[in-house]
Amino acid sequence: MSRTSNHRPNLLREPLPSGVTLIIGAGHFGVRAARRLMEKSDASILVIDKNKERLTQLNNSAIEKIQCDGPTFLAKNFHFLNPSNRIVPAVPIHLAFEWLQNHFHRDWRIRQTEIPLDATLPLPNSWLGSDGSLLISYADFLCPEDCPEPAGYCQVTGKKRDLPLYERLGRLTVDDHKIHVIRSHQIAPGLGGYVVDDLRKLGDRVRRGGKGKWLVATACKCHGILTAMEIFPAKKY
Repeated sequence: MSRTSNHRPNLLREPLPSGVTLIIGAGHFGVRAARRLMEKSDASILVIDKNKERLTQLNNSAIEKIQCDGPTFLAKNFHFLNPSNRIVPAVPIHLAFEWLQNHFHRDWRIRQTEIPLDATLPLPNSWLGSDGSLLISYADFLCPEDCPEPAGYCQVTGKKRDLPLYERLGRLTVDDHKIHVIRSHQIAPGLGGYVVDDLRKLGDRVRRGGKGKWLVATACKCHGILTAMEIFPAKKY
């Protein structure tokens, strides 16, 4: 990645190298993610946010920045992203769902719908987010920002957990709904994400499954977000 400037246009002109991490959002969590990743000497970071003032908080010359809406950037530049580029969602929306809407806007129309009651009943603590998605967590307290996400138990309470949340969501059975779950992997304590190829797999699955009702989720072992949607062919919407 070029280091001559730490700003890029919002349309890429060439493929990104495989080692680049994309941080979507430059608020509290995005800035924290960038600083945590910069602790690694070989880190290559690209931060995307539509708010110019937020981007100015990142004054490290090694961090490249793009002023653009995150889901729009991912959709418009998807052909230039490397399948192994890591994505760190740091925005108060369900990034994978928003990307899907942008990515399929020519062929399909994706309408967000209410979360079915059958989906919420088997889940732990949950509440509706401002974007209409369901936020889910095994915790009913504020987790430490440096949680190492231990396997099988909670770092704070020490209590055992039988199923990681991403697996629990994948086992949901809701009438007339297909489901797809993206697993978020821990990159550093308190910091997680997935790779571009995970979005491609979501897109391929939706393309094969076609019209109908879907539940799309992103989750790590303890926390997740779930969005309900319905898909229509564009010409019939």
